[in-house]
Amino acid sequence: MAQSLTNYDAALKNIYGPALKNSINNSNAILTEVVHDTENVSGRKCIWAVHSGRSASTGARAEFGTLPTADRQRYIAPEDDLAYLYHTVKVSGQAKHLTQNNAGAFAKALDQEMKGAEKDIKNDLARQMFNAAVTINSVLAYGALAVCFTISSATAIVIDETLNAANNVAAPAGSSVYRLFFVGQIIDSVASATGVVTATFTITSVTPGTNIGTTTNTGVVDGDFLFRSGNFGSGEGNEINGLRFLIGTQDYAGITATSNPVWNSLAVGSSTTGISENLLESAIEKVQTDGDGSTPTLAIAEQSQGRKLANILQSQKRFQSPEITLKGGWKGVEVAGLNLVFDRFCPTADIFVLSPEELAWFVGLDWTWDDDDGKVLYKALDNSDAVEARFKGYVNLQTYTRNAHARVTAAIPTF
Repeated sequence: MAQSLTNYDAALKNIYGPALKNSINNSNAILTEVVHDTENVSGRKCIWAVHSGRSASTGARAEFGTLPTADRQRYIAPEDDLAYLYHTVKVSGQAKHLTQNNAGAFAKALDQEMKGAEKDIKNDLARQMFNAAVTINSVLAYGALAVCFTISSATAIVIDETLNAANNVAAPAGSSVYRLFFVGQIIDSVASATGVVTATFTITSVTPGTNIGTTTNTGVVDGDFLFRSGNFGSGEGNEINGLRFLIGTQDYAGITATSNPVWNSLAVGSSTTGISENLLESAIEKVQTDGDGSTPTLAIAEQSQGRKLANILQSQKRFQSPEITLKGGWKGVEVAGLNLVFDRFCPTADIFVLSPEELAWFVGLDWTWDDDDGKVLYKALDNSDAVEARFKGYVNLQTYTRNAHARVTAAIPTF
């Protein structure tokens, strides 16, 4: 009996759907440790309340003295949009029909596509977890991969170590920024002053410490921001908030940071401060004394920082900190009272010290197949002989209270 699209739809829904969702939701330590919030989602918005100030109506008075003037507790109501994330799968009509009498052949091709989809979604979501907010056309935008340092040729771009449109320094070989690019990736360059897409090109090579090779990049200039093609869109961009923005001091979720101290995270360290237990302890102390009083329990750094810390502990003739296992099987080490885990997409010079209960993954729609008409596979919309499927999630990363976290700046390790 010939295989049918109905059977393939069932396979996608019942076999790949739940497995993909669970795999993605456990794809990095941040998602496994933070609050998954579905209650504070209203329409396409994330809306929550924050206690932002104490009442001033407490006081001590003499007998018959005038009592303190009544005051009130202060609250702010941040709100932010969900981000709409997608992965699309496309199978040619030939692949579908010419294997319809051999379910195994089609299933094998479909299985390979699903495994690739899982890896791609995990990688891109892990990258977005560290998004920063950059100013483009006077608006904060999320999702910039890098900024152009110099255009070395019409087919090569030297990228900046930081997202600094003023061109700070070319990224060294050990910088994690090169891991944001891969061969075949399609990139838009966006002018910082206007938000205009100046060029669209494809990555042809990635040479850490040298440049990224491209197809013809005519139109790109120094200071342009680089985005995955289509992800900038306009205005704020289309990607999720990342830790480089959430653990910061820019205006966020409709709240002015300068007039709401609770809306500023804490910062310690410098570009010349090497990683150490004392540095991590100072970040915890900063949150306890100058923040909301939380005790951070999770820290995230890039792998080379972990190697540097291990070298320091060994040179002090101390045993390396004990290994710990987080939810989802993520491995880390216990240092300074923190569960320190490592992520290759974390900027090399940044360490994020977090209070997981104050960080939230807002979910309007958990990862699922788009099957509004009852079918996962549908005819391709580009007039080609093919069928497509769409996997999607409506989500965003938020923090309930910003000063429950600290951002640590540390020197890029040398060995």
